[in-house]
Amino acid sequence: MKKQFFQSFLLPYLAPCLVVMAVMSLMILSYNLILGLICLVVCVALMFYQGSITQKTVLPRVIEYEAQLLQDNDQIMYTLKNSDSLPLCTIDASGKLAWQNARFEALRAGSSPIEEVLTKERLGEIFSGEKSVDLTLSWGGRSYRVNSTQVGGTSPRRLLIWDDVTDAEEARKLYTDSRTCVCYISVDNYDEILADTPTEDQSSVEAAIDKCIRSWAGEMNAAVSRFRQGSYMIFFEQRFMDTLREGRFSILNDMHEIVTGADFPTSLSIGVGCDGTSLDALQSDARQAMELALGRGGDQAVIRRQNGDNEYFGGALPTVEKRNKGKSRMVAHALLQQMATADRVVIMGHSRPDMDAIGSAIGLYQLAQIAEKDVCIALNGVGEAIQQIYDAAEATGRYVFETSDVIKEKMTEDTLLIVTDCHSSYTVEAPELVEAAQRIVIIDHHRRSKGAIENATLVHTEVYASSASELVTELLQYAGSKSIDRFTANALLAGITVDTKNFTVNTGVRTFEAAAWLRRNGADGAEVKKYFKLKLDFVQKKYNLIASAEILDGGVAVAYTKESDDSMQVLTAQAADELLEMQGVRAAFAAGRGARGTNVSARASGQINVQTIMEKMGGGGHMNVAAAQVQASPEEAIQQVVQILREEAIIG
Repeated sequence: MKKQFFQSFLLPYLAPCLVVMAVMSLMILSYNLILGLICLVVCVALMFYQGSITQKTVLPRVIEYEAQLLQDNDQIMYTLKNSDSLPLCTIDASGKLAWQNARFEALRAGSSPIEEVLTKERLGEIFSGEKSVDLTLSWGGRSYRVNSTQVGGTSPRRLLIWDDVTDAEEARKLYTDSRTCVCYISVDNYDEILADTPTEDQSSVEAAIDKCIRSWAGEMNAAVSRFRQGSYMIFFEQRFMDTLREGRFSILNDMHEIVTGADFPTSLSIGVGCDGTSLDALQSDARQAMELALGRGGDQAVIRRQNGDNEYFGGALPTVEKRNKGKSRMVAHALLQQMATADRVVIMGHSRPDMDAIGSAIGLYQLAQIAEKDVCIALNGVGEAIQQIYDAAEATGRYVFETSDVIKEKMTEDTLLIVTDCHSSYTVEAPELVEAAQRIVIIDHHRRSKGAIENATLVHTEVYASSASELVTELLQYAGSKSIDRFTANALLAGITVDTKNFTVNTGVRTFEAAAWLRRNGADGAEVKKYFKLKLDFVQKKYNLIASAEILDGGVAVAYTKESDDSMQVLTAQAADELLEMQGVRAAFAAGRGARGTNVSARASGQINVQTIMEKMGGGGHMNVAAAQVQASPEEAIQQVVQILREEAIIG
């Protein structure tokens, strides 16, 4: 018993003790020879005793353990090789099988060659450097979740564990396909359609619209509910989403075929919410998708997913002007109320502002003065496009322009920020002001795009309008101001002029009514024309850009310049405008390097939707007027445009 205690308890500590004892013995030896020799003899005796124990007891146990370990490994490998639980195999970097168990061998016998599954791409994922990789593979009509584990050795190898998850995947697909999607449908300009249709034909028009919508929903076994005239809510299963995408929401085109008394085709706005975790979330996503569809001008469908991604379909029809100005009256009243409760008003346009942005800002400046509020315009720099009107505004001494840094220091929670001629936090003159502002108003005429400011208190977005200046002019008319000063009238008329290309495109009755009201308030065309005078070098650069143009098949003109210019946004816009006027050109794209990246301007005559093309490059705009800003070179940007045009089958 004592021997066992000595061996089990003292042996592990004997070696370091012997070393300490030997050192101490040598130290004692230097002081006392006899005592030191005795200590050394004891140390040597203990060393021989430890060696004897090691040979007789420890070493046999180690040998026994190693033998048992090898036997266990053999048993494990035998069990794995003949196991009926999971197919296992080992492969090298080339995909060659180095080892397999019986279950995997049986799996191979009833399936196609493994090389069809373990492609170069898959092998790259498996040998990606990670110690363990999980991926899902389809083989022999079955689905497998494959776990790849690194195996030690001189050459890189991976142990693959194949878990058949076919039943689980089928259950997952069944669950996904049976999930509910919520869809809102609204008939665009429903009131105008009925108003322009003879009374005796109105019921038949309503019935035709209702039948078209219900027939389309019936193809998906959907539940349809009309909650007011021209508005529907539809519930359908997610398994029909692929069919809707492939058909690109064919109901949009079917609706155009309905004959009414209006001078414009019938169209729909559709908002779909899918992938939601609850019906409440789906309804919210569908509502936001509907707002996007309406904000982009209608005649289109928007699919909004739970992660915030959106898909757009349709949008080929030009927007229809609304004849009722009731909304402008309500917005003017609401805007004055917002100003009345604000301690200060800040007006801001988009980055590198053009004539419409500065013109509408000057108009809103006068509106703030009517409300007797402290007001300023946020402007971090003056480009070629607004230099003349900016100098004229400064000469009056009535306008305050401040940089974003100065404005941000003065901002409080009661400061009202009005964003004009844009609605995206990415394109404003100073994004930091949007983040700091607690109260935001948006006035814009562009189609709603990704990155729109979400926390706005008041939004007035009308895509039928020619310009933001037109919208501001209407607000001034309904703000209780019977007249405005002459400079403001000129600034607003300049904004309308530049966005309508001298009243030749994107104009409606309300555009000319707004221009007429400005003329009555002293706007002078000759004065306005002075704001558009350009420097000689700017004109030379513009025509050099136009000279580089190439007209592709399909009537698409593309041009780019390798030169850089701070006013490139204006240069490309004017170059695209002039290219569009050339014979046989249906769409024009111009690109050049500006201060913040490459500016791409797109223009069309109505046959090609350039907005959707620019959206794929991160931009947006209107069907006929759009733009984008990218970090690629101008040449690469034009190549990207051409690639998108080919994908859309616009050019060959």
